[in-house]
Amino acid sequence: MNSSLRKEIIDENRAAFLLGLPRDQLRIICEYSGLGRMQDEGIPTGSLFFTYEELYKLCRLVVGPAA
Repeated sequence: MNSSLRKEIIDENRAAFLLGLPRDQLRIICEYSGLGRMQDEGIPTGSLFFTYEELYKLCRLVVGPAA
C-alpha cells in the first residue's frame, strides 16, 4: 500500500457521501469487509470511522476490479 496515504479519520456520513452510497448500504459493506471501526471518545456511539486507507479499500470494493 502507498505509504503516503494520510492517517486521518473520516466519519461514516462523509465516507458515504464520498462513495456515493446511502449510509445503511455503507454499513452493510463494512460488516462484510471488516473495514471501519467504532470510536467512543466524546462522539455519539454507533458512529463508524475510517482511515483514508480504509476509504480507498472501500472505494475499490464498491467500484470493483474493472477500474
